[in-house]
Amino acid sequence: MDIETSTPVANLTHAEGLWFKDCGLIIQAETTLFRVSRDFLAMRSPVFADMLSMPTPVDAEMMEGCPFVRLPDAARDVTYFLKALIYSEFFEPWPTKALFPVVAGVLRMSHKYQVDVLRRRALLHLSSQHPMTLDDWDATGKNSMRAHGEFLLEVILLARQTSALWILPVAFYNASTRLDIEILITGLDGRSLETTDVIACVQGLRYLDTTATSNILDFLTPRAIPGCVLPVACAQKRGAKRSEVEAWRVYEPQEDTNPIAPLDMWEQSDYHGVDVCGVCRSYIESFHRSARQSLWSRLPEIFGLPPWAELEQLKTEALN
Repeated sequence: MDIETSTPVANLTHAEGLWFKDCGLIIQAETTLFRVSRDFLAMRSPVFADMLSMPTPVDAEMMEGCPFVRLPDAARDVTYFLKALIYSEFFEPWPTKALFPVVAGVLRMSHKYQVDVLRRRALLHLSSQHPMTLDDWDATGKNSMRAHGEFLLEVILLARQTSALWILPVAFYNASTRLDIEILITGLDGRSLETTDVIACVQGLRYLDTTATSNILDFLTPRAIPGCVLPVACAQKRGAKRSEVEAWRVYEPQEDTNPIAPLDMWEQSDYHGVDVCGVCRSYIESFHRSARQSLWSRLPEIFGLPPWAELEQLKTEALN
């Protein structure tokens, strides 16, 4: 139990939907009060069970005749956590959609207070938006949490805090390619990365913007392709398209835009803009797929993380 200086009662508010008058435990987080069942909380969390099993001192703080506990956690996190415990429909298993702040709050609290069922559920939600295969990455689409820039730093912090290292390759890729360098270094909304993670993002970004992007676009290099029926014309068309695509890499900081990241640089529909023979078309499609898969395979290494196979094992152990 965390004992701190009491907050003036006038500033405290009851949490909506989490103040049960017939329950005997009052919890304070920031300026929010929760009144819940002591036995229920102890049954679900071994950490709370240990806290609440301690003999109550004679001079212990009470409120409305109930034991009183202050938590150092954010009131929002405590709200999400308790609602997930009490209301079955509030935080349903994946693939039911869940807002990222809810996932993050439940994961932080369930990890800290050892509520394994909620921890696994939150990790599944987070993992669904941070795939471990290229096919799953492509299927995730633009509407996933990876497109929500305001949460990119928090995902990394959350993965580190809860030892969910398999989240980090995609989380680092997203942060390094979608956030401004200043935000990566100094943080956002009071949240900042550890120095080692900042370095990983910056070094990874240098590789992605140079070597990785060159490798991804190499299928448009106007080289001779065995079996091509129009070698001169096809080479010219590939070269012209390469010049056009290079313009996508332009960085304009004053316009708050970043170059297109290498994994997103070319889509299936873009092939329609390359009018080459069938032999060349098959070649460039195969070459591009291979280059993207090669980059994906190296993604953990680029950011100084264990290989995918090791990360997959960590994920399996955490979710079983």
